[in-house]
Amino acid sequence: MLATMSPVVIVGTGLAGLATGNQLVNKYKIPVILLDKASSIGGNSIKASSGINGAMTTTQNALNVKDTPELFFNDTLKSAKARGSQLLMTKLSNDSKLAIQWLQSEFNIKLDLLAQLGGHSVPRTHRSSGKLPPGFEIVQALSNNLKTLSESKPDLVKILLNSKVVDLNLNNDSAITGIQYMNEENETITIQTKHVVFCSGGFSFSREMLKEFAPQLMDLPTTNGSQTTGDGQKLLSKLGANMIDMDQVQVHPTGFIDPNDRQSHWKFLAAEALRGLGGILIAPNTGKRFVNELDTRDNVTAAMNKTCPKDDVRALIVMSENVYQAYKNNMDFYLFKKLIKKSTIKDLVDQYNLPVTVDEFSNELIDYSNESTKDTFNRAHIINNFGSSVNSDTPIYVGEVTPVVHFTMGGAKINNKAEVLDKNDKVLSKGLYAAGEVSGGVHGSNRLGGSSLLECVVFGRTAADSISEDFN
Repeated sequence: MLATMSPVVIVGTGLAGLATGNQLVNKYKIPVILLDKASSIGGNSIKASSGINGAMTTTQNALNVKDTPELFFNDTLKSAKARGSQLLMTKLSNDSKLAIQWLQSEFNIKLDLLAQLGGHSVPRTHRSSGKLPPGFEIVQALSNNLKTLSESKPDLVKILLNSKVVDLNLNNDSAITGIQYMNEENETITIQTKHVVFCSGGFSFSREMLKEFAPQLMDLPTTNGSQTTGDGQKLLSKLGANMIDMDQVQVHPTGFIDPNDRQSHWKFLAAEALRGLGGILIAPNTGKRFVNELDTRDNVTAAMNKTCPKDDVRALIVMSENVYQAYKNNMDFYLFKKLIKKSTIKDLVDQYNLPVTVDEFSNELIDYSNESTKDTFNRAHIINNFGSSVNSDTPIYVGEVTPVVHFTMGGAKINNKAEVLDKNDKVLSKGLYAAGEVSGGVHGSNRLGGSSLLECVVFGRTAADSISEDFN
């Protein structure tokens, strides 16, 4: 049967592409070809370190967290600030439980721990209690399955790396008939297909595209890999896709400053879970907190730009021993990379020349940790705090962070079937789909932490389900 079936071509091997591919081959036995211009699988998804969102999951039930898709939708809508597509946001929140369930049941990923990230009303960002960061763990499980199938059933799964897509072939009715890519030898090769799913990621590494859509961010460092240059957006735009919210580029407030390479344009992300689990931000020019660390990313970034040193915008992220224990595997990695270090209150005040005394800084941490009083910045759920007996020798963990270009919310508008839409919000081309960061409409002006991995799973699986209807 496979010999008579036209393969589905998936552009990109981040989580969106892997979710699409696994759903097609595991559930529907539909053959796939995955193309990626990079030399390895995973894209930026492999770096995600906070987790994946889900509402009303078994993990939340086990931990007595009360959540609903409606509450998740409202958090997403508030964060989106009147941009994006409410239909897509509804689907994201409604399907989030199924996405977590799919990863747990199909790939034996535990996702048994939770964190509450900025802009979320309750803890709903899932990660596993093992040693692997969530993005790496999920990508590894899904890619291993496809790699195994590519070896045992090459007619079902093919993975072509170092293969850059250059064009699509359409018939007179604007239906997909093929896709062209360039291989390592710079040869242009055509694959005959009726279905293409773009999962090619964002454009946060492209200064050319940042100059066009968000020129004020051109000089900021980025957390994205060098492959993140918006190739999919460029091609889909050329075909006539409705490109929405392209100027909505997310700046994440906490990219680590590497003390050994402070000027590097690429920064390692300081996971939002560090703040979600209890970490705080300190302005080095005041020695004090300045924001609700669990506000949305855009608001935290704005507070940093307003409060921290104007000529060198940076803050200190300070964490307790309790945060270390709650996030030990990631913290050990950050310690190994020298992105954070273990210190004491006295050493912190002295090293960074904070304009406060050790006692004043200790009282700042005690005030934050006092659950009987209202937090100065209305931060809720103060967990893993510093306790009530803070003194000069209290152990803490500290790193320097700065705002970084992190995620592009805009892209090709899709519908609830993951089909790419034209400027009249009609299906652009039969057989053309998009999922993940290459698409637009899911996040509006600001993405909530934990919703990137979720978007990839929800709309990757949706694209596969939609395509399966043509094979029935």
